[in-house]
Amino acid sequence: MKRRKILFACFGVSLFIHGMAVFCFQKYSLWFSSPQTAQSSENWLSLVDKKERDQILKSTFDPMTKEGEEGVHLKPTSEEVASLSIAPKLKKEELEPENINLFQLNLPMNEPLLAGSVLPTFTIPSQSFNLLDHLPKELIVPSLSKSKPSMFLPLPTKTTLEFSAKAPAFEDRPANLIFFSDNIEFDLSGEKEKTKAPSPVPLPNLPKLPTLAELDTSSCSESFDADLVFLPKGEGKGYIFALTLIPRPDLNLPKLTQHITFLIDRSNSIQQSRLTAAKAAIHKALPELSEGDSFNIIAFDSKMDKLSPNFLPCTGKSYAAAEEFLAKIQLGSFFSTSDLYKPLFLTVPGHVGQDEIYTAILLTDGEGLVKKTAVQSILGDWTAYNSGKVALFAMGMSDLHAAKLDVATAFNRGKLISAPTNRGMKRKLLKLLKTIQNPVAKNISCHAISRSPNCKITIYPKSMQMPHLYLDQPYVILGETDSLDDFILFVQGRLKDRWLNIKKTISFLNARKGSAALKEELALQKANHLYEQYLHDENPKHIAEAKVLLEPFDLQAAF
Repeated sequence: MKRRKILFACFGVSLFIHGMAVFCFQKYSLWFSSPQTAQSSENWLSLVDKKERDQILKSTFDPMTKEGEEGVHLKPTSEEVASLSIAPKLKKEELEPENINLFQLNLPMNEPLLAGSVLPTFTIPSQSFNLLDHLPKELIVPSLSKSKPSMFLPLPTKTTLEFSAKAPAFEDRPANLIFFSDNIEFDLSGEKEKTKAPSPVPLPNLPKLPTLAELDTSSCSESFDADLVFLPKGEGKGYIFALTLIPRPDLNLPKLTQHITFLIDRSNSIQQSRLTAAKAAIHKALPELSEGDSFNIIAFDSKMDKLSPNFLPCTGKSYAAAEEFLAKIQLGSFFSTSDLYKPLFLTVPGHVGQDEIYTAILLTDGEGLVKKTAVQSILGDWTAYNSGKVALFAMGMSDLHAAKLDVATAFNRGKLISAPTNRGMKRKLLKLLKTIQNPVAKNISCHAISRSPNCKITIYPKSMQMPHLYLDQPYVILGETDSLDDFILFVQGRLKDRWLNIKKTISFLNARKGSAALKEELALQKANHLYEQYLHDENPKHIAEAKVLLEPFDLQAAF
């Protein structure tokens, strides 16, 4: 209880001290050392202002006082005080000598401005005026500044507004207050400013279109000849055309490095004679590989055997190892079946360089695609996983499942080669290797633009399924058009060290009439498109439409 009383007492004393301090601050000013005694509390602030103005005038008129002692008296100017619209009313005590206003009009002509050492006090009229307008011009010394003038007028402040009689109009402002050039010369004699001609503003750097060389693009438009055949689809249904790009003999493009994987189906359905023919065909084809390429061999049924974990170079030592591996391949047991997905999965690389391609050559009878799930795993899952990295070619040892193999190769930049006889297998494999021996461009894409605005042109197959471009081999592009108007064909692809660009203007004037094989090829391409839709949504309508397209040509559907 005692401590609480002490706390309340201290709190009361503190409030009293702070209250007294606030009262003193309001009652008395902090200017305790003023040299003049205020007559009243009303004019105390005016006396302070007088003292400051007295000091300003004293420092200004000091030189004039000395001149007055030598007999030179300064005459008052005869300027009219037109700016003071309201004359100040002076009190009686202000008429005393010590309170005479220096700027009154009744100032004696011969009386010096400063009579004593102490300047008389004066009062500033309530009406604001410009002090510089009443000072002699010879006292105003212009100050030279080396700094660059400001580009814009300064904003008016409170001080400048109080000491100006009237605000200058916009047209009264000097023209040299705003400039947009740094090249300015000031003339203090009053003459017009001399301005140098502003330097021309440089134009921005306009974008420069890169050349084909800067884009690492090679134009081969003149290195290919175009051969066009067409055929009407029917009355009012448009036309089918096949455009063949034939490389000229002088075409010289760098070869891409190729990695080839041979896949041998050794399941029991192959039979021993066909397996022996397949091994002999590979043994004969290995020396035909190009120098700088590499290869590998995988034998599979329900299990897999691989020649080497990595690709082997095309050397004598590698060929000897391959021959030894081929000799060890034996036909599978009676119950062995082939699983195409696993060996095909091993052919897909993790990364494909710009100067290389991967190729898989499958030797099988297609019995591994009997089941619907196997077909979907190859055409759907593995094709999506591959994404065009590996070009798949197939040697069909039987015609029973040729349709499924054809679709699998078409989806993956390849082609099906039928080899139902053992003798023809070796010959066709050698021909295939010779055809794909010198790849020069990959990732080919084709686009056609008609010169007629109402003509629609469709190119087959789509870009992800376009085969690679091989040297000395014709490149066939299939399409359909609404009319026989000229069109422009653009072909792009990736070469070993740059991009390929082919631009051709195609005209039907010199085109030849094609055969019924064009309709059959177009039906296969459209059926493949329906197969893709079926794998995506499993709608049986797509399979029914594909069968309708293939039925006139006695072609078997893949599903």
